[in-house]
Amino acid sequence: MNKVVVKIMGSEYNIVGKNPEQMKSVARYVDGEMNKVKEGNPKLNSLTTTIVACLNIADELFDCCHENEALHNELEALKDRLNEPSGEVQVEVQQISSKLEQKDLEIIEKDYQIEELDLKIKEQNEKIEDLNQSNEKMKLELEKYKAEIEGYKKAAEEAIKEAENATKMSSEWQNKNYSLQLRCSELESKFKDREGAL
Repeated sequence: MNKVVVKIMGSEYNIVGKNPEQMKSVARYVDGEMNKVKEGNPKLNSLTTTIVACLNIADELFDCCHENEALHNELEALKDRLNEPSGEVQVEVQQISSKLEQKDLEIIEKDYQIEELDLKIKEQNEKIEDLNQSNEKMKLELEKYKAEIEGYKKAAEEAIKEAENATKMSSEWQNKNYSLQLRCSELESKFKDREGAL
């Protein structure tokens, strides 16, 4: 088995297979199909682009399989006529055999393309899972900060109440102090009056 590095949609992948050139050709084809999908609808995200390209390639694979089956059926029908001494039939058999070989190669190529797309989908799913986990962590941190903010709010409210009480007590003390000063002034005035009278 041979290992080659291929590039699809700007990302590099290590793939293993028997025929390096064919693997490169498959990768180029997959890359081309994905670029076609992306050009047709630039708003698609990477995962959706991969899935649509996979469906397009799978559709082509099915078409090849159907054509291959039809060619096999035609070949079998021609083999049944081989007992007839006809050079024309033999030529047709050779042509169909050649077409079958080509279709078999196309099917192998489509299988490689689907493997590449499966790999791409797997990587996209892993990225999505990582993002989901990161999102959950951020949610937990946000809840923690919210709880801290609520604590600060309560502490601030209590501090405001204490300040209001202190202000009230200070005002009351000032009023009492003023009353005492007035009382002292009155007593001093009376005391001086009595001294003067004596």
